[in-house]
Amino acid sequence: METVNRNKLKIKDIITVVLLALINVVLFFASSLLYATPITIILMPVFFALLEGIVYFIIGTKVKKPGAILIYSIVRAILGGYLPYIILFILSGAITELLLWKIGYGSAKALTIGYIINQVLAAFGSTIIPYAIAASAMADQAVTDGRQDTILDASKLLQSWVSVALVIGVIVAALIGALIGKRIVKKHLTV
Repeated sequence: METVNRNKLKIKDIITVVLLALINVVLFFASSLLYATPITIILMPVFFALLEGIVYFIIGTKVKKPGAILIYSIVRAILGGYLPYIILFILSGAITELLLWKIGYGSAKALTIGYIINQVLAAFGSTIIPYAIAASAMADQAVTDGRQDTILDASKLLQSWVSVALVIGVIVAALIGALIGKRIVKKHLTV
């Protein structure tokens, strides 16, 4: 009975997860200025996959409890504001929770696999779906701020082999991001 209570999320854990999730949200919004050219639009998921692993691993190794990664994913998803992104980000959190439940909470292997899945699904929700599949609707909304041509150019690129290259790039970057996150946690946060 005592073990079950120790594994439940406490208010402190939830606050920690939400605050850490907000770090990645701030990073996302601060770097959204880089969505200025078709190439930077395509490269943003790779950039995020390199950086967001630090927070992901801090949450996964310091809050080793069921639901922590799912809460992180829900916060990130909702603040993403785009329905496919929301659905895919929450799905990635659920998949990671299943991996952690099966392999073990705090497991670097489960967190690495979950993080790669998270970043690939985030790339689909944030870049491939809006820019390759729903580009005309997105471009129509961007007429007023002058981004229409940039969106349509990114769409043309993503409707080619570039989508496959993007997914491969995200997988490689997420693996590197996971290794960076794992190393930082091990070096600076291990008790």
